Amino acid sequence: MIDFTVALKEVGDCFRAGDHSTGLKKLVDLWERIPEPKTTTANAYMVIEYAVAFALKMGDLDEAKKWASLSSLFIEKRQDRGEVEFLVGKVAFERGEIEVAKQNLIVANKKFRGRIKR
Repeated sequence: MIDFTVALKEVGDCFRAGDHSTGLKKLVDLWERIPEPKTTTANAYMVIEYAVAFALKMGDLDEAKKWASLSSLFIEKRQDRGEVEFLVGKVAFERGEIEVAKQNLIVANKKFRGRIKR
């Protein structure tokens, strides 16, 4: 079984140190070690959120989009609170895909009941 607390702490250390490339590689490795179906593994969604953050910091918008697209697998597990739409919308905005960003952020805002995440 994967100890996400330890694994994500190491990744967080990479982020704080500015070693985004190493952090993203660790996340890819962690993701590959999560058994299928990944949606049944507690905290697996956090790998996606972290990977998006690393990719955005690196300016790799294609990588960020790839990871953000995986988030839709977790809509039901995330109790459909708008987190998936927010993540997809944030990445779309950074990519200049304004209409996609707008559509997703509107849905996220409705699900957040007007209390959009920061």
